[in-house]
Amino acid sequence: MSTVILALRILLAAVFAIAAAGKLLDREGSRGAMRNFGVPDRAAPIVGIALPLVELAIAVALVPAPSARWAAVAAFVLLLGFIAGIAIALRRGEAPDCHCFGQIHSAPAGPGTLVRNGVLAGMAGVIAVGGPGPTIDSWVSARTTAELVAVGAGILAVTFGLLFLQLWLERRQLRRDLGTAQRIAATAPPGLPIAAPAPDFSLKNLAGEPVSLGALQASGRPTLLVFMNPGCSSCSELVPKLAGWQRTLADRLTIAVISRGEAEHHEAWQSQALQNVLLQKRYEVGEAYRIRATPSAVIVTRVGKVGSNPAESVFGIEPLVRLALRDGADAMVVETVTA
Repeated sequence: MSTVILALRILLAAVFAIAAAGKLLDREGSRGAMRNFGVPDRAAPIVGIALPLVELAIAVALVPAPSARWAAVAAFVLLLGFIAGIAIALRRGEAPDCHCFGQIHSAPAGPGTLVRNGVLAGMAGVIAVGGPGPTIDSWVSARTTAELVAVGAGILAVTFGLLFLQLWLERRQLRRDLGTAQRIAATAPPGLPIAAPAPDFSLKNLAGEPVSLGALQASGRPTLLVFMNPGCSSCSELVPKLAGWQRTLADRLTIAVISRGEAEHHEAWQSQALQNVLLQKRYEVGEAYRIRATPSAVIVTRVGKVGSNPAESVFGIEPLVRLALRDGADAMVVETVTA
């Protein structure tokens, strides 16, 4: 049992040290993750720095036997906090990027994240209840070379087993999401009915500030919502046109881009002066507007009604803009525009 506890200590210390190092190497991403989990904007920078420092302190304290039990208790409490925060977000239908290992590895929180944190919390609980076990030097001196090699291999096997389990759970969730999206695409017509109320939303822009549909329409102009994705080559080709329209048509039409991912994924768009880029967590706004592909665009009238069917690709979006400008804000009901 003493060997098991020592192995758990070393493994848990390694996990916390890697997590802390990854977050410290990407402090901006850590602050963004805190905001995604509901930490107020003012507190997010402080928590984003404090959390990896706490994780690093726990990792260091797990190594010496005298401090290991208290470090395990702290790790257990911290992991329970992670589990609670992720569970609340999932219950709300959100999947914020957990940024668990910062720059080293980051992915949207999901069931796999809960399982991983649960396993780590169980390991911390074993150390806290069963005691810290032997010191590392005394344990090593009492073992043969063959025993040391076997223990090292066991630690590696457990580590790879946990990683495999997490990847398997994430893959299963992605397959479910894909199946849901395919069923929606197969049964629902693209776009919402003309003159239907436009679904409201509140998304964060690239600076982390919340922007709602109401805020976009505050000027009293019709709004062009363009659904894009940073990994879409056709979207990248459309960026210069959108940026130009935003500059030249600002007094007649509000243009907002609905994308997804992290702010750093959109640096190329920012370098082309594209404004009003808003980030959805998955595809929730696109699904609300029944958007099937990127790039796609839809007009929202100045009174908050759907003013057009979705237009796909630059060959459909450009005529949609012309029709929107021609019809004006008072008679904005545009016929179907397709590529």
